[in-house]
Amino acid sequence: MCMFSFWKSLLYLNLYGIFLAGARVQDNEKEKEGTDATTGGGVAANRLSSSSGAVQLEPLVVDLTILTKAVDTGAVCLDGSPPGYHLHEGGGVNNHNWIVFLEEGGWCDNEEKCKQRSKTKRGSSKFMAPHEFEGILSNSEHLNPDFFNWNRVFVRYCDGASFSGNASLPADKKSNGLYYRGESIWEAVIAELLSKGMDKVDKALLGGCSAGGLSSILHCDKFKAALPGAKVVKCMSDAGFFVNMPTYKGENKVEDFFRGVVNLQRVGDTLMKECTEEHDPAHCFFPQYLLPHIKTPLYIVNGGYDWWQMDNIIALDPLGEWDACKNDATSCTKDQFAAIQGCRTKLLEAVKPVQDSQKDGMFIDGCFHHCQASRGVFWNGPQAPRLNNKTVSEALGDWYFERLTNTNVAIDCAYPCNPTCGSFTHSPGLKPSFRYWSKA
Repeated sequence: MCMFSFWKSLLYLNLYGIFLAGARVQDNEKEKEGTDATTGGGVAANRLSSSSGAVQLEPLVVDLTILTKAVDTGAVCLDGSPPGYHLHEGGGVNNHNWIVFLEEGGWCDNEEKCKQRSKTKRGSSKFMAPHEFEGILSNSEHLNPDFFNWNRVFVRYCDGASFSGNASLPADKKSNGLYYRGESIWEAVIAELLSKGMDKVDKALLGGCSAGGLSSILHCDKFKAALPGAKVVKCMSDAGFFVNMPTYKGENKVEDFFRGVVNLQRVGDTLMKECTEEHDPAHCFFPQYLLPHIKTPLYIVNGGYDWWQMDNIIALDPLGEWDACKNDATSCTKDQFAAIQGCRTKLLEAVKPVQDSQKDGMFIDGCFHHCQASRGVFWNGPQAPRLNNKTVSEALGDWYFERLTNTNVAIDCAYPCNPTCGSFTHSPGLKPSFRYWSKA
């Protein structure tokens, strides 16, 4: 009976995914094609337009601002180009409130990978372009009621170490031509925003997705320290809680990878001293070791079955033994499903300090996604996953504005019990897929 119920639930999720398949799932970058960075903070304002008789709100595309003067302080991307950000100014009663959101984009743990990265928008502002604001950055009151008219900033990620590298400037550019200056980029952007009015902030929220979500944890207390006059400063990490855990074969590949990042870019110099005094600096690049030391309120948003962690940490599988399972969850073997459920268990163990905290909160649903807050379809609306009948937008807002006094912790039941997860996937037959969830 238990197994019948399990596969019945999977069938229900699959059918639900077909129903949702028409939903617009957008690319993680939301950018126009381009090879040259634009300067200035101009904004292509969204407006109402009619198409086939239907009224739609056009996307809000925000121009790139290049921090040219930051080069003088050594705040540069991997290739030595200046960093950049996008700002859409707030208004009305919230013109003194700010969201700073840090871009996603993985890491590079050796010189060759960083060199390749330096030839893309992940390592050079030369390839950056205007960016579409949606989700928590949207200016739609309907889709983003709590933050739509705040000052909203999207900070570009071009250092490959979650804005935390601190290596000396290369003496000879011909040696490798790479600059590991993420922490200087962080400092330069914050200084720029303070000069733009963030020094008069009332309420502030630091957030980020994936590598940017990790960075929002790493820089949470630093963000609070930069805003001494603010009434409220909090942080949120979206899909940035990477757990130090072994692969299904028992190998600790992710720890080795993060150690390569930390050592190459001298990240240890920028990590929390309270943590590095107790642990290997590479461990302090994992959020689970930082939680006991973070003083600023923090909200964790994570899928219980985050496809990126499944694909790159648990089932790192160069031989393709997991391909069938990753592409179609109904094809997973008993042992594979045990490993998948074990990943969720490890995540819940790692975030236990948040669960026990009075100031922090979390939204851990039972879905496969990786990043929700910066993606409109997962942030709010009819297709967004729900926990306790709330979207992540509603849950985060309740925590930030302290609208709830009973609990700010929402943990989903184990897969496949949540029908609102749906099946946003490009895999054949719209099957529930760990690999393709939110990759569309």
